[in-house]
Amino acid sequence: MKLKRILSAVIAFAISATALTSCGSTSHPDLYAYDEEAPSLYEAFSEWFKVGTAMNTSDLVEGSEEMEILIKQYNVFTLENESKPENIHPSEDVYNFEALDKLVEFANEYDKTVRGHVLVWHSQCPDWFSYDDDGNTVSADVLIERMKEHITTIVSHYKGEVDVWDVVNEVLGDNGGLRDSMWYQIIGDYDGDGDKYDYIEIAFETAHEADPDARLIINDYSLESSEDKTITMYMMVKSMLEEGIPIDGIGLQMHIDIDFDAETCKNNVEILMRLKEIDPDFVIEITELDLSCYSWSDSSTDIELTDEFVEKFDSLYSDIFEMFIEFSEAGYLDSVVMWGYNDGMSWLNGYPVSGRVNYPLLIDRDYKLKSAYWSLIDLAASKS
Repeated sequence: MKLKRILSAVIAFAISATALTSCGSTSHPDLYAYDEEAPSLYEAFSEWFKVGTAMNTSDLVEGSEEMEILIKQYNVFTLENESKPENIHPSEDVYNFEALDKLVEFANEYDKTVRGHVLVWHSQCPDWFSYDDDGNTVSADVLIERMKEHITTIVSHYKGEVDVWDVVNEVLGDNGGLRDSMWYQIIGDYDGDGDKYDYIEIAFETAHEADPDARLIINDYSLESSEDKTITMYMMVKSMLEEGIPIDGIGLQMHIDIDFDAETCKNNVEILMRLKEIDPDFVIEITELDLSCYSWSDSSTDIELTDEFVEKFDSLYSDIFEMFIEFSEAGYLDSVVMWGYNDGMSWLNGYPVSGRVNYPLLIDRDYKLKSAYWSLIDLAASKS
């Protein structure tokens, strides 16, 4: 047994039974996320939604602290980068299923849900999709056929194994309107009906044909904060649903910051959920949640975690999950996925400012449960 397991066990033994069992207490045990005595985040919120995380296959080492955390704390998993197009389909005749196969094997063994991320994206997409051997941009027909083959091969390979797919990702620009991506530029209004999101329609139709039982999601950022993007998304998806395009839900990434506005988020979700008038089973998923300790306008590289700041951070996480419970009880939401499971692995370290240290998640760099984690456990107990 590793030294910190021994220390953790000693600490846990010294804690009174009241402290261990009273989720309403302001004093919580000092535990690692993998400790037997630690609560399970996904079990705490099982009445409302699944709780998941992004991870890497390097975490899936039998008996490791990382894998024990994943098993104990989460029941939905998505690969952070290993199943993005440049990794799973690096060249036209080469597919690399090793990473996602490993995740599926893990999920099957431990009864977990797998999210496939992502089939079509403007970023981390290899150049071979849009260029021919001479370096010329391909035609719409060629790009569509390459996209369809890509989607069909991957989704068919995981038919019945991957429960949810982010079919397309980040198709909207920052100020609303469609992103000027190569998919948009080359395919455009392919069928001549006046709209220019035909590649999105084709992508969903192709994924549905490959696995009719998989949930198919259109995923984007800032939908919780930008009314312009929300309205664009609503109008576009509404039109596609009315045409019979098989879209099952919208993914809100929710890379949010310490100045998060819950009321704006609620209002935007209410707009999106008008889509249930067309499809009563339509849902939202929270797909990439983290809470930056810095506002997006802040250019500093480190922050003092004062008691006052930590209290604000913890309270905000609690408010956010209380909002998620409200969404769940309204029939809107059934899955919340964190973008990483400990502060040390977060993409927000070094982004958007080089050298920045961030603390956006519920488990710290040493794999200990943060007070924000306990605030969520308290919330779940108070709501049950």
